[in-house]
Amino acid sequence: MRFRRFFLGAALALSAGCTPPQDPSARMRFAAPPARLFAAVPAVCSGPGERVLRPREGTIECRRLLPPEGAAGAILRYNGTIDALPESVIRFETSTEQDATIVVASVFVSVPQPDGSEIYVVYPDAQVARKMRELLARMGGEPIPE
Repeated sequence: MRFRRFFLGAALALSAGCTPPQDPSARMRFAAPPARLFAAVPAVCSGPGERVLRPREGTIECRRLLPPEGAAGAILRYNGTIDALPESVIRFETSTEQDATIVVASVFVSVPQPDGSEIYVVYPDAQVARKMRELLARMGGEPIPE
């Protein structure tokens, strides 16, 4: 399944710490709310160490545990805790703007902190950014001029 490969590829790129100069996020316009996208996330984010969260209305996340080496590195580098392990996160957020739905897709690593908060670490990656744009376009999104 293409979506599963995308999510796995994005997680691997994040855990490898690739740093080309582009924020791995995408912003696209949809004529109607992207129900297919929100239905696809739980279907492809169901493997070992993966979970789906809906932190608020219009937002869905696929979270995946990092490999042991990546998790240890993130905990040490960002003063994380071992009580909750770092995860790679692919987040889709929607908002309404005039007659369209705007979807922002972002990719980052969430590093839980001892006080219960999280630090979001973004590793710029041109390939992940391109794949995010391609995914949103396949789901019917149109690029938004910057």
